[in-house]
Amino acid sequence: MPRKRRLNVHLYVIPTCNLKCIHCYSDALPLNSQIDRILSIEEMANIIADLCDNYDTALDVEGGEFFVRKDITTLFDILPAQYLRHITLTTNGVTKINMNPQIFGDLDEFRVSVEGHTDELQRSIRGISLRPVIKTCKWLMDNGVPVTLRITLHQKNHLYLAEMLDYYLNLGFSRFSFYEFQASGRGVPYANDYALNTAQMEDVLKQLVTTNLDDAIDVFKVSLSSRRSHMIQEYSESLRHKGLQTLDISGAASLTINYDGVLGVCPWNVTNENIGSLQINNFSFNIRELIDTGRLDHSCSHCSANRIQKYSLLPSA
Repeated sequence: MPRKRRLNVHLYVIPTCNLKCIHCYSDALPLNSQIDRILSIEEMANIIADLCDNYDTALDVEGGEFFVRKDITTLFDILPAQYLRHITLTTNGVTKINMNPQIFGDLDEFRVSVEGHTDELQRSIRGISLRPVIKTCKWLMDNGVPVTLRITLHQKNHLYLAEMLDYYLNLGFSRFSFYEFQASGRGVPYANDYALNTAQMEDVLKQLVTTNLDDAIDVFKVSLSSRRSHMIQEYSESLRHKGLQTLDISGAASLTINYDGVLGVCPWNVTNENIGSLQINNFSFNIRELIDTGRLDHSCSHCSANRIQKYSLLPSA
């Protein structure tokens, strides 16, 4: 059987959020905003099944805030279980989850976003304290959900990598996924205050080659864009000696499906890279045509092109 083509997909289920994070690349709308068109649960389930059946699909499913969509629980009622392993779901950790959490254990990854290991760091970007987020995570983990902390690296926290890991390890966390602050969407005006320059990114890499990763860490990933490729290459041997491998995760086709059915390529810029709108009856044909003509081939200064991770992990996008 021929190997399926790799496809990275971002599916946004709703444009609204109960937070106003300063780095929100989709510039999520307030909760009471009027929404003219939104994909139905049935449409989303059909999209997920179609993409997973036909491609080696990695699905990032998020909002806005995923759990503020009131009917979102029914997605898991109608979506066959074999598709869940393709899905990474991201939430802010302060939105009430009105469903059995045990189903999330079948996902590829369940991520909760934090911005550091102190209330000050969390408030500076998300406007909330860590306490309700930790409470949600504890509830999820008590119910068998392997929570991954999705941590943004920025100017305020980039020197505290070891401290962040120690803090969360002591709270029982074992899964960490780091991403770099991107000056996109609502984050553009904050670039000078939060985006890492070259020297600061080098500080991060130096910490990676001097920090001993605790054996209790099950997942450790740092995802960086193509802008950092040359720096990662320079540190690759030192990283290897610390039990970290460097992976080139570029080259996969990229598809973004917005909440209203608009199709795009780059997840950071979907509204400005409109390549059509969803036609559910011709969806398979349309996606195949987009891939075959190279319209979903993509690289940019925001999307992840490199990954640094523990050797125990299997390569994934």
